[in-house]
Amino acid sequence: MPDPVEPELRFTVLGPVRAWRGERELELGSPQQRAMLVALLLRGGRAVTAEELVDAVWGEQPPSAAVPILRTYASRLRKVLEPDRQTGRPPRVLVSVAGAYRLHLTEDALDIRVREHHVTEAKQARAAGDLPRAAALLRTALDGWEPVTLTGIPGPFAEAERSRLAESRLGTLETRLEVELDLGRQDELVAELTALVAEHPLRERLCQFLMLALYRCGRQAEALAVFSDTRRTLVSELGVEPGPPLKDLHARMLAAAPELAAGPAPATPPSTAARVRPEQLPGAIPDFVGRDEEIEQLRAALRTPPDAPAAAITAVVGMAGVGKTTLAVQAAHALAEAFPDGRLYADLRGADENPASPHTVLAGFLRALGAADDALPGDPAERAALYRSLLAGRRILVLLDNAYDTDQVSPLLPGSASCGVLVTSRSRLAALPATRRVHLTGFTPEPALALLARIVGAERAAAEPAAALEVVRACGGLPLAVRVVAARLAVRPGWSVAALADRLSDERQRLAQLRAESLAVESSFRLGYAQLTTDQACAFRLLALPDTPDISLPAAAALLDLAPGPAEDVLEHLVDVGMLESPAPDRYRFHDLLRLFARQRAEQEGTADDGADAALTRLLDLCLATARTAYRLIRPAHTVPDALSATVAPGLSFADVGAARAWAHGELPGLLALTAQVAARGPATLTAVAADLLWALDPVLEEQFGWQDAVPACHALIAAARLVGDRRAEGRMRYMLAGSLMQLDRWGEVNEHARVALSQARAGYDGVTLAMTFNVCGAHASYQGDPDTAIDHFGQAVEISRAIEDRGVEDYALGNLIQARLDRGDGDASLLTAAQHHLTITEQIGEPFTRSRSLLRLGQVLRQLGRPQEAVDTHHQGLALIEPDGPRLLRAGHLFRLAHALHLVDRPREAVGAAERALALVRDIKFASVEARILRFLGDVLDELGQTERARACWRQAHEILTRLGLPTGEPAGG
Repeated sequence: MPDPVEPELRFTVLGPVRAWRGERELELGSPQQRAMLVALLLRGGRAVTAEELVDAVWGEQPPSAAVPILRTYASRLRKVLEPDRQTGRPPRVLVSVAGAYRLHLTEDALDIRVREHHVTEAKQARAAGDLPRAAALLRTALDGWEPVTLTGIPGPFAEAERSRLAESRLGTLETRLEVELDLGRQDELVAELTALVAEHPLRERLCQFLMLALYRCGRQAEALAVFSDTRRTLVSELGVEPGPPLKDLHARMLAAAPELAAGPAPATPPSTAARVRPEQLPGAIPDFVGRDEEIEQLRAALRTPPDAPAAAITAVVGMAGVGKTTLAVQAAHALAEAFPDGRLYADLRGADENPASPHTVLAGFLRALGAADDALPGDPAERAALYRSLLAGRRILVLLDNAYDTDQVSPLLPGSASCGVLVTSRSRLAALPATRRVHLTGFTPEPALALLARIVGAERAAAEPAAALEVVRACGGLPLAVRVVAARLAVRPGWSVAALADRLSDERQRLAQLRAESLAVESSFRLGYAQLTTDQACAFRLLALPDTPDISLPAAAALLDLAPGPAEDVLEHLVDVGMLESPAPDRYRFHDLLRLFARQRAEQEGTADDGADAALTRLLDLCLATARTAYRLIRPAHTVPDALSATVAPGLSFADVGAARAWAHGELPGLLALTAQVAARGPATLTAVAADLLWALDPVLEEQFGWQDAVPACHALIAAARLVGDRRAEGRMRYMLAGSLMQLDRWGEVNEHARVALSQARAGYDGVTLAMTFNVCGAHASYQGDPDTAIDHFGQAVEISRAIEDRGVEDYALGNLIQARLDRGDGDASLLTAAQHHLTITEQIGEPFTRSRSLLRLGQVLRQLGRPQEAVDTHHQGLALIEPDGPRLLRAGHLFRLAHALHLVDRPREAVGAAERALALVRDIKFASVEARILRFLGDVLDELGQTERARACWRQAHEILTRLGLPTGEPAGG
């Protein structure tokens, strides 16, 4: 028996969003559920990912469970749209595809699609001269299309679509009015046009139609009054004069031009043009890889609906060599069906010394469109007008490659909404009225390796995967660079990939290696560099001086010796011309290869200094001044800021400690790189400043557990300080190195550097460094199982810190002194008194991390004194002060000691949970000796719980770690 006929689904969006199955209206659910439906309906049957739907429904502030909520909406919509689904029949309307959703509908199921079809037929009828049919179709298209669409639908997607559909409706309405004016129906249109102009007084095309209708009705004075009113409104509201079409109509009315009475004659391009289908695109690249998302963005942007108000203009922007032309050509080929009347192409040579003249480019386009040489107007405006006339009503794609700026592009833009424009440029083309901009960046390793394999051969690339990865990394992901090195390999079958990787490893020679016949990365960079002014070129070279991964606007201003405003102008120009990147507001960075090029330019032009020492001095001065301010906020009780080198700049200021922390955490990689660079490069006068900068980073190094990154900078600065004989700088860096190595469990190296630091601090009367170094020496003694010596060292640290009135160092020393006494097994009331005194000091300091450390010691003391429940409460207090983002080692310390206390109050399962959290934290920071302690404890508690296999695994891992560290494999030192 055949299936019964299924009533068809119908949807309307050009007003309230509604749906029917046959004659029965469907209940579509909540506003957000309707918003999801709208996002699917208006994607034209394309699959929409969950991420896209989340953005469409909620924008930048989605609920935490947004994706599960979408699944619920999808399930509810299926029940409404597919009532037979529960009988076992497969869904036919809303389907899920790889984490995305798609609606399967017939062409006439959605009202906007039906209207688009009517508009398309109307254009065809108008082109064929059947104006009455065109007018009737346009009236049908507008019937029921309300001024406000998607009523009651929330979300950014619906808001954007409301604006688009409103503009589309007005564009269709204007087309209908123009057709009816051509039919001589001005008498019928005056009232409608009067109302429309009152509603849209800034829409010049409607004003133009009203003037024309009034004029043809013999109401010349009223037509001229419309112009005067419109001009007055435009000037008062927008500060602009009417556009050329309205001004021209006004002038012709004043002159009583005879053609106005008869109505405008449609422009007829030369007969030869109608027969010519230009196909000027370069060939597609056979080894094109990646860029699927960008291709889809361009295709979507250029496939405009039939009633679009203007030509779709898209721009692909990015630095030299990033693959703009390749992408644009590939996208243009993929759009062949969307532009059946042909494709025009021109290289505008925007990066050359002499960019192409729009006048010359227009001549080529006009010839391609069928115009004879003797028909080409000499006047630029007339030539552009003829070009627009030849494109009118045709579906032609114009690819303008390598544009210099918007002024060069503007005369080449079609006037017809049926055309599409694709522009590529190193410039951002901010003034271009683009409907979509694709900012192209370099390849990630995967497509870069795919391109390499396409050119050299998959087997050859796969035979040396590590070397292939080194090659593409040396290219910085720049497609041109990858293509060049791949071309070199392809014609040198005797070379290994590793041999090329070795050649590229030398940064000073890397650009020279990125050349293959006419392909050269450096040549591409030179074109952009040649367009810079002298001052811009100097700034380009200086900005490449620091080894920092990026640079902030204030730091760049200091480097360039400019105020922030003028510095920003220079930086933004370099971004505009593709010589610099701006990943975030007020932050700038070089592509790796452009940085090498800038440094090469400085050397080859004999301007390698360009005031480089002075520039580095200014930059380092700003960084140290700002780090001093941040240190004071993060550790308010310390005297370290007072002991730092004097600075000229006041540095940046911060609203609160959170802002100071954010700056320090964000800038840490760059500041470490800068200190190491100054140590290696000089000048000698900056060694002490760089050492103090690294010293000032101690708080953020502790919070990030960034000691591994600090070690190379310490070594470099120690060597630099010894070279110039700066004993104070050497002593401070020896302290920093000893402390860093201690945190990294490299205890065998700690004593040597701590001993030298003590000697240098004593010789230079550097009290704060002396006190802090005694802290390190005490920790080393504790590690060696010598609590008596540790207590002596910590006691000296306390004594010195009190003498110099540094309560911050005193806090550290007191805490460490209490820990040493715990290690020795002290358990009298004096230990509790010391811990409580320590807590009082940290409460006076008022800094949460400091107070949390004192609570850690107090909790340990309470546990040792046989008061484990109080210890549990104390550790919970300490954790509350620093969770969830406080220093990981301090959090781990609390959790580990909390686990001990929980075990003592017979809560073993909670003890295991706390210990496992501590274990995760110390593994994250790779603190092996503490990891072994936690594993031993975990093994003991798990064994008590009967989890023997897990316990043995923990003991085995602890034994392996202790053996590797050279510690006793019984109970780890330190307890």
